[in-house]
Amino acid sequence: MRESLVPVYAAVCALWIVLTLVCQTRSRLATKIRSYDFLALIPRWTFFAPTPGTQDFVLLRRYRTSDGRLTRWRETPGTAAAGRPLYAVWNPARRHTKALLDAAQSLMELASRGGRPEEIELTAPYLALLAHVSAQPCSEEPHATQFALVIQKSSAFAESAASVAFVSSLHAVD
Repeated sequence: MRESLVPVYAAVCALWIVLTLVCQTRSRLATKIRSYDFLALIPRWTFFAPTPGTQDFVLLRRYRTSDGRLTRWRETPGTAAAGRPLYAVWNPARRHTKALLDAAQSLMELASRGGRPEEIELTAPYLALLAHVSAQPCSEEPHATQFALVIQKSSAFAESAASVAFVSSLHAVD
């Protein structure tokens, strides 16, 4: 019974591979195939973006202690892809990292539009970043937390430059 299904499995796998290859292009046929792919079983890989990224976000955090002192700024883990070779194949933290980077990007867009700080502090990206920063361990007993977004621009022809793009208010930690 099982040997008789081998050709069926092989045919299904071959069809899936062919459909995957066809759907890597921007064509009418690919669009038509994707319209029937309700379960998103056909992957789309974009190895090279039309416009490559030239900047990264670094999420920094600091705390105000019980004696009123501000700690130094520290980089928050989880916002940059680590350079481990295994991550090219298997990276269980990639969705978390992507969510943080998307929140940082959205917050930057909101801040660039000139919104009032009181309004920005009520947005989902701001609250997501604040929740992530607040969940980070601190060696001292913090009474308030603050975060900042730093943009690191890079180029193949120039030195990388960093600039502070956004600084949050201080928020009480319970």
